[in-house]
Amino acid sequence: MTIITIATSKGGAGKTTIAQILAGSIASRGHSVAAIDADYNHSFSDWITTFRQYPISVERELDETKIIPLADRLAEQNDLLIIDTAGAAMQATVFAIGCADLVLIPCQMSSADVVEASKTKQLIESAAAMTKQQILSRVVLTDYQPKTVIAGHVENELTSCGLEILPTKLNRLVAFKEMTFSGEVPNTGSAKVLIDSLLDDIDALDALPFLSMKLAS
Repeated sequence: MTIITIATSKGGAGKTTIAQILAGSIASRGHSVAAIDADYNHSFSDWITTFRQYPISVERELDETKIIPLADRLAEQNDLLIIDTAGAAMQATVFAIGCADLVLIPCQMSSADVVEASKTKQLIESAAAMTKQQILSRVVLTDYQPKTVIAGHVENELTSCGLEILPTKLNRLVAFKEMTFSGEVPNTGSAKVLIDSLLDDIDALDALPFLSMKLAS
């Protein structure tokens, strides 16, 4: 069982997109996936329940006092639990970070995203100190435009803030936008290549051990 929390206090950074990609792609491979939607907008849970494309159990929970017991229960029953947090500073986000095996920090190509990614890193460090354990975190660059000056600048700024970036960047692709209308994670083309690469990056962090176990068997 693995808990992946997706967090940044910057709205519109790509949290729900990453949550949809992870939940849909892992569930489509035959693994059991659960989700907690801790965002007031509940876009992630709406996506799951509206389309019912994948067998994902989902709970909406904004009460910070209920996040950890709910996460413990769902993680115990599933291979993967994904927690999507609010695009604002909330106490529930701290608890969602504190119980995570891995925190993914989405970041688009703007100075505001970099600032909020850095603040989220500080929040992760505070949660780690509170729980007296290390919490692994990585930045996922979203709506990425390769070979641009702004892309290089954003990456340099993130690195200077002590943030580690996953090698795979989620490029600005229509397929990722279409996902919100179809309910289906892209399974062809360049989007599929990026999704598989993203899963490989996360698996390399030992955050998806059940994938490696299946490949080994």
